[in-house]
Amino acid sequence: MFKDINKNKKQNVNVLLIGRIATNIADSLFYITILWYFKTTFHSPMILSLVFIVDSAIDMCAFIFGPLIDRIYIKNLLKYVTIGQTILSVFATILFYLTKWKQLALILLLLTYVLSTIGSTLIYPAEEKILPVIVSKDELTKVNSLFQLAYRILDLFLDALATLIVTFFSLSKAMIISAFIFAIALCFYAKLYLPKNLIVYEKDNDYFTGKYLHDLLKGWQVLKNEGQILLLIIPLAVTNLFYGIASVGMPYFASQYLTKSAISYGGLELFSSIGGLLGSLIISKIGILKQKLERIVVICLGLAGISVILETMIANSIPMLILVFALSSAFWISIMNINFEVLIQESFNPHILGRIETINSSIINCMIPIGSFLGGIIVQRVSASFAISLQGIAEVITAVFYLLVFNKKS
Repeated sequence: MFKDINKNKKQNVNVLLIGRIATNIADSLFYITILWYFKTTFHSPMILSLVFIVDSAIDMCAFIFGPLIDRIYIKNLLKYVTIGQTILSVFATILFYLTKWKQLALILLLLTYVLSTIGSTLIYPAEEKILPVIVSKDELTKVNSLFQLAYRILDLFLDALATLIVTFFSLSKAMIISAFIFAIALCFYAKLYLPKNLIVYEKDNDYFTGKYLHDLLKGWQVLKNEGQILLLIIPLAVTNLFYGIASVGMPYFASQYLTKSAISYGGLELFSSIGGLLGSLIISKIGILKQKLERIVVICLGLAGISVILETMIANSIPMLILVFALSSAFWISIMNINFEVLIQESFNPHILGRIETINSSIINCMIPIGSFLGGIIVQRVSASFAISLQGIAEVITAVFYLLVFNKKS
């Protein structure tokens, strides 16, 4: 059996990667099409804010779906969720034609969006759960870097591509294209070779109790017992609060110091994506040294924070260096994130990885909406530069905190 797994390992990695890329493209197109429909049909910022609230709420509640990801044979989960997202895209297309019942269309489209977003929340942790099973520990860093590299390249043009499709085609045609791409992802997920006895839980397994709530609590308990990882997660969640603050200030900061047009913010996003891409590329060559993870976290987070602070310090004198420091910040964060992801995959049994991944996601993401709210107040009453500086300062302080804690342990 294990010989068969090794024989199909490379094919599995390629199939999973192509499926995930297709899912990302379809997700982005679905999201932008829904967003554009609400904007052009209802002309209400409040309705658009509902979409962002849904996104944030589902991210914060991702841990609820952890036991479901661990209980179901993961290949079937990928297939069933993708089938559901394909159907939801077709259903949304039909709703676009309900011009006489706009309020009904609004409610049903919001519900459709919620269900599709929950589907994505189920699919994304599946990758982290599958990779440790189909890839050896020696190759885990390289494969994770490959996936991140592909996503970063995709980020460079995905939103622009989706926007072009929505602009040059009708909304209904754009949504049908989304359904078609979801169907392509389904075809690849169906080709995955994942032996059931390697993925599916057994009733007497230590990680399952037979009750959903107890299984959920079991995930929290296992994570709590892994002190090193929990120690890394909590401060990062606090740092994300300041990331949320800075994200609100970034468009204003870019237009103030680069150019007044939207291209300034787009340039910042582009250079950040390139920085993340380079980080993924570098770490695929260097690999991860688990025993040196603590040092990697301190160095990467510290240098990322310094880069953000320097962005604001040189903004008046040499504005173009803002792009360089934005690239630098994303570069160091990318290296840290990939190492952290590999550590999680190596530290936990595949039977509980679904819960661990969703709990991590909930903890780390829960602070971003709060930060975004505070960011609006800070940008309005102080300045965009100050909002961004807070992110850099928070990252440096967190790096120093890690250094003190790790030195105390040693």
